[in-house]
Amino acid sequence: MKTHTENIKLLIKRLSEKSDERALDELFNIYYDKLLSSAFFVVKSKDLAEEVVSDVFYRLWQNREKLSEVKNLDNYLFVSVRNQSLNYINKEKRIPKDSIDEVISNKLTEGNTAEDFLVANELQNKINISIDKLPPKCKEVFLMIRFEGMKYKEVADRLKVSVNTVDTQMGIAIKKLTEMLGYKGKTKKK
Repeated sequence: MKTHTENIKLLIKRLSEKSDERALDELFNIYYDKLLSSAFFVVKSKDLAEEVVSDVFYRLWQNREKLSEVKNLDNYLFVSVRNQSLNYINKEKRIPKDSIDEVISNKLTEGNTAEDFLVANELQNKINISIDKLPPKCKEVFLMIRFEGMKYKEVADRLKVSVNTVDTQMGIAIKKLTEMLGYKGKTKKK
């Protein structure tokens, strides 16, 4: 029987050498609860903690070729979650907390000037165009979660994929939308 360390090394090898999504899913299942607790401890919000963990696994997937260089995955993931949590806290202090929907709604109800309607309309059009430019899988997942109000598990069941795949696709969609809508420069680059 393989030890935890041997199993992790095998998963890292499958992920880094073969881009094996199932290996990522397995790592996600092994670490998710602990990483979520760690993120929650810092950000004090379940939704934000889920986003932090999602971002960490998204980066893990993006940098999978270099993963074999990581000596201790436990430390790597927990440090990544801590750093990403702190980044989110710093970003929350700099960026207004209004959601896109709230910004549009406020634009439509506050002044009700023609200019407000044009600005809100322009913003909504930019959002719609950006959503249309998403890769097909990302777009499908994003629309199901964002506009149909489905949970990650429901989307995973409907698409016959893992929850981690849904999480990864949602992370990709959010990153791409953020970049397309021009918010890229507001966060620090490493």
